[in-house]
Amino acid sequence: MQSDSDVLFNISGCVATITLNRVARHNALTMQMLEQIEQSVASVERNDEVRVLKLETASQRFFCSGADINEWGDIDAQKMGSQFIREGNRVFRRLAELDKPTIAVLSASALGGGLELALACDLRYASVDATVGFPEASVGAIPGWMGCARLVELVGATRTRELILLGDPITTSRAAAWGIVNEALPADELRTRVDAVCETLLKRSRTSLSVGKRLVRMMETGQPEYAHEFAASVCKASPDAIEGVAAFREKRHAKFN
Repeated sequence: MQSDSDVLFNISGCVATITLNRVARHNALTMQMLEQIEQSVASVERNDEVRVLKLETASQRFFCSGADINEWGDIDAQKMGSQFIREGNRVFRRLAELDKPTIAVLSASALGGGLELALACDLRYASVDATVGFPEASVGAIPGWMGCARLVELVGATRTRELILLGDPITTSRAAAWGIVNEALPADELRTRVDAVCETLLKRSRTSLSVGKRLVRMMETGQPEYAHEFAASVCKASPDAIEGVAAFREKRHAKFN
């Protein structure tokens, strides 16, 4: 993507990076940015060489300040739900369901939709100088991009209520104690730690990571489509599947052992 784009995408070796680059607007998310994020995730899905995806910020103040109120503030209630929220949920779901590990690098504060974006990632590493929170109640809104659901799954209803009802950001040190982020580190140690995590992930079996992510999704959601995905993958990896495909192509009866 262009260096002046609001969302940058880069691949270095086996690691892809999405960088939020709308610095002047604190990386407030627009529909165009959501589309760019989805395009980047789709590129990672298609690229077998990429094994890890990171989400970062070009801003020193914000990872992401949330959804751009200038974009959703004037739309009617019907479009708010059927377009803005639905589109965001679709993009965040695609990120969450990516079969490759994803890491949110919170070098700066993640608020509202920015925290929701981070929650859609598998791992979150943060600077101790950053904060996280859901300030939507202060503008008469709620976290609309599955933030409530993901946070309840992660830390339970009591702590979720505190963030949503009070609307006050909390330190990443407190967020780490709660389990919202994996670690909160000094700013000058964050990059080294994330690089080390990436190196560890690259040493692991890509099959194990993919299957492990799907198993966790099955446990979290109980949705039967994930069980079907898993079952289909197991069958496809079997010698019977190899023989079955070969027999079909060779127009003969399969010989299963």
